[in-house]
Amino acid sequence: MALRLCDAQCDPIADRALKELMERYTLAEEKSGLVLTEKTGNMQLFVQYLDDLHQWDFIHTQKMTNENERLRALLHTIHQQRDSWKIRALRAEAELLEATAKISNNGGCQNVTELRYAALKRYLAKRFHPDCALGQGFEKTVRNDIFKEIWNEIGRLDQGPATARSSSAA
Repeated sequence: MALRLCDAQCDPIADRALKELMERYTLAEEKSGLVLTEKTGNMQLFVQYLDDLHQWDFIHTQKMTNENERLRALLHTIHQQRDSWKIRALRAEAELLEATAKISNNGGCQNVTELRYAALKRYLAKRFHPDCALGQGFEKTVRNDIFKEIWNEIGRLDQGPATARSSSAA
């Protein structure tokens, strides 16, 4: 007796297999059984017995199990690598903090904020110094006045920490 669609739908395993196959194939019921025709081509599958669908489901499940195991192993490897990178990052961060502490505790070296301050000071001097100032007439005069004001404040800031250092050393 030929396989009918209602027989396949009554069997849970065959029904699951049919639903999976229906994503790629269209289904037709003929006298000889079920015919599945590929949607994107002209390949046809002839399913005559319920056991054919059971076998397809078994093979599909086996492939999925193998793929799950492969992905689980890959996930385990990724977690190990992530933990390794996390440890490396924490070590590098600790080394950076240690190096920064050494630099700021060392009297002969400048700390990071002093280096940034010096870079800002150089930028302002290059950008607004009267010898480099752009413009003519009134604009040049305004730029010179602004530069003098800023540079006086920079000079005051430069004097402040030096005075504090000399007073704390005494």
